[in-house]
Amino acid sequence: MSNIVAISDSHGRLPKTEKFLTVLDEADYIFFLGDGGSDIQFLSGAYRSKLHYVFGNCDFRSGRREELVEIDGVKFFLTHGHDYGVKSGYLNLAYAAMEKSADVAIFGHTHCPVIVKDSNVTLINPGSIGYQGNYCYMSAHQGRFAAKLVTLTDI
Repeated sequence: MSNIVAISDSHGRLPKTEKFLTVLDEADYIFFLGDGGSDIQFLSGAYRSKLHYVFGNCDFRSGRREELVEIDGVKFFLTHGHDYGVKSGYLNLAYAAMEKSADVAIFGHTHCPVIVKDSNVTLINPGSIGYQGNYCYMSAHQGRFAAKLVTLTDI
């Protein structure tokens, strides 16, 4: 079983409390979904071997805007979400994930934590780690996964 922490929208305010850093230390993988370029640098230095990241609309640099990651038989599609108009709805994102044969699409941009499941794909937004202290904790094992939205006050 692999444990994954998904975070997004830190906007330079990535919490570096002992409790949160312990969560990152203990995760097998970390997904960063954009809008926090300076935090990507920190995470790359501290967690390079387990970090997967994409850039968001506020990162003001060119680089990867999407990534497909397969972990324990579960295919994750990572994007910030702005390219798919997620502030207006999730249909474009869901179609993109299905075209990529992804099981899960993980995105940010709206700062609103949500898990939306349908028969074809699960859409997950961990919320904003920088403003509301939200993230998503997931486990993947033998083609199945579970996800839980967490707020820093919960840990």
